[in-house]
Amino acid sequence: MTDFTYMTPANQAPVDFDDLGVPATRLNAFLVEWNAYQDAWTKMSIVGNPWSNEFDAPRPGYIDPAVDGWPAGGAVPVMWTPFPARLTKFFGSPESVAQPQIKTQLSAAQLNELAATGGITLDGTAWTLYSPDPKATNVLEIPAVKCPQADWAGPWTPFVPAGPRGWLDEYNEYCVTWSDGVGSKITSVQFTSENPAYWLALWQYDPSMVTELYQKYVDPAVAEEDLYLRYPDGAANAGEPVMDPTTGRPAYDPTNKWNSGTLRVPGQSGGAMHLTSPPNTLSAEVYLAAASTILRSAATSADPQALLCCSKYGQNFRNSDPNIGATANSVAAKGFYLTLTNPVGLYMQTPNWSLFRTPDGTPASEFWTVRRGTVNGGNGNDSILQAVFEVPASKGYTVSDIEILDSSSGTWSKIQWASQMQQTFKIALRVTPQAGYAGVPQPCVTDREPSQPYPVQLVPQTLFLGVSPTDLLLGVTPGTTTRVSLVVQGASADTTAANARIQFQDPAISATVVDFLPDAGSIPGQTSGSGTQVLVADLTVGAAAAGGLPTLRVLNPDEAADIPADEHPWAIGLLYVKTA
Repeated sequence: MTDFTYMTPANQAPVDFDDLGVPATRLNAFLVEWNAYQDAWTKMSIVGNPWSNEFDAPRPGYIDPAVDGWPAGGAVPVMWTPFPARLTKFFGSPESVAQPQIKTQLSAAQLNELAATGGITLDGTAWTLYSPDPKATNVLEIPAVKCPQADWAGPWTPFVPAGPRGWLDEYNEYCVTWSDGVGSKITSVQFTSENPAYWLALWQYDPSMVTELYQKYVDPAVAEEDLYLRYPDGAANAGEPVMDPTTGRPAYDPTNKWNSGTLRVPGQSGGAMHLTSPPNTLSAEVYLAAASTILRSAATSADPQALLCCSKYGQNFRNSDPNIGATANSVAAKGFYLTLTNPVGLYMQTPNWSLFRTPDGTPASEFWTVRRGTVNGGNGNDSILQAVFEVPASKGYTVSDIEILDSSSGTWSKIQWASQMQQTFKIALRVTPQAGYAGVPQPCVTDREPSQPYPVQLVPQTLFLGVSPTDLLLGVTPGTTTRVSLVVQGASADTTAANARIQFQDPAISATVVDFLPDAGSIPGQTSGSGTQVLVADLTVGAAAAGGLPTLRVLNPDEAADIPADEHPWAIGLLYVKTA
């Protein structure tokens, strides 16, 4: 082990704690927990998925700095345009005329509207990319088969990722303030590329700090109870706060009314505090980077789509995932280990201001305010987490009176939708390489037969029932018992509550299964389809439990209790035992 520790994205935590006047001793305690989360995601990503997949593990090309130390190489940026490429692919490409609902190829202007609002009206029919109503019939559909390429002959499936900003899945989201309703004049745009995990972690530490920061960066009208996670419609206790038994307080809702959708009404709702689209998480970023280091005998970085399909990571046709995967894979193919650069994060870059033209000649850069993160010189080096583009009222014009140059057509047009601005800047992450990797190419990932239960998510049962999208590992203290939901994929069909087993390598930790759910559907931020199961259990952490990241595994009924680790590996990164 080394003395390496992870910083929070853009090293923002010291700024937040200082702004709120919180003592340094409390900051240090929070940073210990943050380091545990990031360390867990790293170790989980290196383990990969040896339970339900073949040729997906291990991932020795990814460096664990806590074990191996920090590599000596310099950081290499990986950048992409944050306009959602999946919208262009499925609704703006020549093939999209086969889409059975709209039966047309949307224009660039229509795509900008769809990206900015999540919906569009065509021939009097309103279509949407997301509806909270599971019975809605106007949700746009996309090809269900996407590998090796999209199958435009069908079958069709509702657009994913879901959520009130789910389609903004390129690690950049925004919320717009209009002068008089959507489609009028844009007066302000809040952009964010900040991950939700930081806010989930800070909420567990101190909800009042989260509330104060929301009041500073989103709206002074924010109240703490506005941020509570509440049971969904249809639940017996719908609307009531979801209590987190590990803290004794209501849990945090990442898509609360002040951080939801693309419409902001000051003093009432809306804002862009952090990312909300299910794939826009730090844990997903790390997992993808680690998976990309496995070289493939049937695919290379020269074809990002083929590589993604072969390796079964990420989401097809995004600007981000295929680009991240291909870049990381190309680094590994050149003989380099790699790791995501500390502090790990997704960062906005400064817009290309030469693409903007204001009515009075004022540089548009004067209207851009970086509110969280830092500007470090561009070229993939900026670490911007949140920024606001807003014209002062004294100017006598608005954002909508500013023109943007369309580089492809060479024409200027006024800003009608915030999505136009997304095409003037990049999102970046950074990787740090180290020479010496000699990866052996592997076949494409296939399903393991028979499969073993693959542990996906471990949360208090209350958070599972409240549909929390948290990707934080479960934090517990010695001497406690917690009712939990352990989500797995690949459990055998004969699994029941009576024969399901959860094992821990630490003998001071045990779990008694009390229920088994054979079909839990998709898990927000964790899985993109069905095929998951849930083991409801009472998790007991004895007083003698060691602190840190204990390992666990779930056995199928026909597996021996003492099955060797090389036949059934242990999982890490779902549980964190906190000690003084």
